[in-house]
Parts: sequence; structure tokens; C-alpha cells
Amino acid sequence: MESCLWSCARPTIAPPGAFQGVDLDTRSPEQREIITQALEDFERVLQGKKPQNAVLDEQAPLPADGGTLFYAGKGYRLTVIKSLSSFGNTGEGLQGYVYGPVLSFPKSFAPGNMSEVVSLRFYTNQQLQTLTGGE
Repeated sequence: MESCLWSCARPTIAPPGAFQGVDLDTRSPEQREIITQALEDFERVLQGKKPQNAVLDEQAPLPADGGTLFYAGKGYRLTVIKSLSSFGNTGEGLQGYVYGPVLSFPKSFAPGNMSEVVSLRFYTNQQLQTLTGGE
């Protein structure tokens, strides 16, 4: 009996992130493509980079919050939250931004209770500038 230690195909497991550890081989090719592209964009935003798969949705209204942008991907929407924020007493509190990705899937793809995956955190102005390289 031959061992499958090195010769058998290994499953495609989602890397760390929004769908960490999920076996993508159990999904259809279209579902794998949607999840893979959405994950790539999600992780890029967490690293302070622009998405590479989704394109800027120029039809979406731009909120006056400090820089939130909306993107459209194949089978998902990506919102990059960049919202001016302050916490604590005026003048003494923290000033900066709440920043991060929000993945939204249509109900046809995500019919459960939640159709969004979100990762937001607070950054000081300097922290966010360092993360995004000043973009």
C-alpha cells in the first residue's frame, strides 16, 4: 500500500484571516474564486494596502468621515473604513481613525444571519500613516 505522505493532493486551506482554516476544496470553483479574492483584498487592507481584486465603486456616495472608500469585487463588496474618531475628553482624548475592511456578501451567497466580515481598530494619525505609507 502506497503512502500518501507526499504524493497525495493536499486540500486548499484558507490562510490566516477572515476564513482561516476553511477547506476551500469543498466549495465550487466559483465560490472558491469569490472567497479567495475577497480574502486577498481583506488581508491587503489590514496591511494598509489597496485591494488588488476589487475596483473602486465610483457610483457609491463618498461619506464625509475622513476617507472611507467602497469597492466592488466579483461576488462581494469591500468597504475600507477610514473614519475620523476620538475617544476620551476633548483635548485630552485619543485622536485618530477607526480603520479596516468590511467584506459584504449578497444574501444569495451568504444566506445566514451575518453576511459581513469585519476587522476594525483604532489608529492614531501616526500609526495609520505608518501602516498605509501615507496613502
